Amino acid sequence: MKLLLALLVLTPFVAGKAPLMDMENKEVIENEYIVVFHSSANETSRNSHMESLRYVMRDSEIESSIMQQYNIEGKSIVFRGYAIRTCTRTLATILDAPEVSFVSANQAVHTNQACNRKDLSVWGLERIAKPDLPLADYYEWEDASDGAGVDCYVIDTGVRTTHQEFEGRAKFGYDATSAPNNPIETDDNGHGTHVAGTIGGTSYGVAKQATIIGVKVLNQAGSGTYDQVIAGIDWTATQCRSGTRVCVANMSLGGGASSAVNAATDACVDAGVFMAVAAGNSYGANACNYSPAGASLATTVGSTENTDARSSFSNIGNCMQIFAPGSSITSAWYTSDTATNTISGTSMASPHVAGVGARVIGANPDLDARQVETEVLRIGVTNKIINPGTGSPNLLLQGTCNLQPVP
Repeated sequence: MKLLLALLVLTPFVAGKAPLMDMENKEVIENEYIVVFHSSANETSRNSHMESLRYVMRDSEIESSIMQQYNIEGKSIVFRGYAIRTCTRTLATILDAPEVSFVSANQAVHTNQACNRKDLSVWGLERIAKPDLPLADYYEWEDASDGAGVDCYVIDTGVRTTHQEFEGRAKFGYDATSAPNNPIETDDNGHGTHVAGTIGGTSYGVAKQATIIGVKVLNQAGSGTYDQVIAGIDWTATQCRSGTRVCVANMSLGGGASSAVNAATDACVDAGVFMAVAAGNSYGANACNYSPAGASLATTVGSTENTDARSSFSNIGNCMQIFAPGSSITSAWYTSDTATNTISGTSMASPHVAGVGARVIGANPDLDARQVETEVLRIGVTNKIINPGTGSPNLLLQGTCNLQPVP
């Protein structure tokens, strides 16, 4: 079981130095931090903090700026704070503020795509359509639970919304990588389009009638920073709260463990977003040591090959909930409206789970996000994965046909 972060509502804040966390990770960005308020810090105290901070920043030893501000409100978990670039002297002032719960180092984050590529059929959809090997040359699905009307947020490199796979069901949502007045409204890398195609493409997708919304947090190189990722999570949670049923989000990205990213992810789930995330591609490393894979409420996904063996690159451990096909997966690509590509990674496994989540919501629109995860895990098939790894669940995703309403 994952350990819940101590970021629960109704915990009173008290004076005392807040902890500085995640500084030991190898891709920490110098002088950049994510500041998280106590959940019980009221609006007045938070506003006072920000006003005082702007005054303190005038005397910073380096050029300082507030890069992002966050406000994710779930049913019982909240995540409020900001990202800042500043000097150690200003940081010390922030750590002494009684309304601050903790400060996490900002870090680099990347797609969870492996390098090997091989042209195969759409075997991932075949595999999750039946509990046993061998693979067939076909798979089945039913329109009734095909995710129609379910919003699926792809928090990634963006989405080529005009691709024929999406049949007009994809749209731009948000870009955290550019200036607000000049967003990049497409995918300049390919990873996000591939992920989106696995979630909801007409040929390569699990939920073939779902709505795809691109949330760009990674750049052309497939890299970004955690402050941008949290901004995308925040935007997604806000959009989903305005709807009438649970949404789906997928994060096929990762970096070193981040208390802030994990907390934001948990708050997003609590706000009504079923969140599938990639376990990471560090060849059998513990997924708990990465974010958002280590988030308590995310559905963390490892990768399998078409033989049901764990993919060699896949991370493992008890922060994972399920495995799904992730080796040599064909889907849409960004270079044209008809382009495809075959790539591998836990990045490719996670959107299979997101797609099944959308189908579960389509059949059960009254479920909340945690109940969606429960159902996705319930319909999986056990004891099929060869060498799942120490602490990993031996559970393989299922769910492209005959999904029924939960009693």
